Amino acid sequence: MGSRQRRKATLAGVAAIVVVLATLTCPAIAQTEDVATAQQRANKAAEELSRAVEQRAHADDTVANLEARVARVDARVAAVRDQVSQLAVRQYVQGTSQITRLLRMADANEVVRAQQYASVVAETSTEALSQYRADKADLRDEVAALEREQDARAGVIDDLRRRQDDAMRELARLARLEEQARAAREEQQRRSDAAAAAASAAAAPPAVTATTSAAAGPSASNGEPSPAPTAPPRPATPPATTRAPVPAPAPAVSSAEWICPVQGPHSFSNDYGASRGGGSSHQGNDILAPKGTPVVANVGGVVTQRSGAVSGLAYFLAGDDGNRYFGAHLDSFGASGRVTAGTVIGTVGNTGDASGGPPHLHFEIHPGGSGYTNPYSTLTKYC
Repeated sequence: MGSRQRRKATLAGVAAIVVVLATLTCPAIAQTEDVATAQQRANKAAEELSRAVEQRAHADDTVANLEARVARVDARVAAVRDQVSQLAVRQYVQGTSQITRLLRMADANEVVRAQQYASVVAETSTEALSQYRADKADLRDEVAALEREQDARAGVIDDLRRRQDDAMRELARLARLEEQARAAREEQQRRSDAAAAAASAAAAPPAVTATTSAAAGPSASNGEPSPAPTAPPRPATPPATTRAPVPAPAPAVSSAEWICPVQGPHSFSNDYGASRGGGSSHQGNDILAPKGTPVVANVGGVVTQRSGAVSGLAYFLAGDDGNRYFGAHLDSFGASGRVTAGTVIGTVGNTGDASGGPPHLHFEIHPGGSGYTNPYSTLTKYC
């Protein structure tokens, strides 16, 4: 094969490999776009869940207030009812003997005083009866309002359950797509390495075969056979260049200045300050993730473990950056004491008052070790 033919064959091979590599890249881009879309959907579901939690808190507060109002009105009605009962008995007892007593009274002043007393008793009884009727009407209205709010709260609770299911379904979808994207990257790298090796082999010139002259025989000059022509030296074939395979996503390393505290598929929204009922508000962000997802130290520092009825399994992290961090509702504990950033200190769960709800890490930032700040911008940057 001539040099021109060899060059054409090499170029054709390289072109074919380039086409193959281009086609390998497209699925990876599509996978990346799918993961990004899934992340947006998961974050949107987390936001809707946060709103549903807040609506549940408002509904609980409204029902509690109405229950207190019903109790107050009911107590007032009971008190007036007792007063009316006593006055009714008194009126009955006094009514049968009132005329007899008046007839027996000889003093006109005494008669007038008795009439005035009877009038006061009758007026008092009438006022008490009117108040009783008004309070009974108020009680009926308050009870009706309470029943309406209880029905509304039942609807809010149903919506909250749907939002929880949606959020967990989107998280599962995100986890599945992230795993598919990782597998696609590894397969793409494997094929890319194989194609690069094939391209390197195709670009190398073929070996020149040594041939002897058909007319080889005794030398015309001395009668000795002519030596076989030697092949030109074969240029050294450069080693095939291969890239190292892309490793699977690994947990964040400790050299980072600040890393995401949840290492795995997760979603969150800006729910800092949202109502949690009873006049309280949310002092952190809830990072939703499948139960058992690793929770890591977001910075180096000292971890202290704790457990409480509200927080469940929780931790404090006195960060080397001067800030204090708090995480709650863990499913299990990890390392404690002095840790580096990226050390697993627990797993995501729903312990404490989060029991029955979706697994998540309640995450707080206390600048300088005290007070509160909204973690959302920091989480958006690093998660």
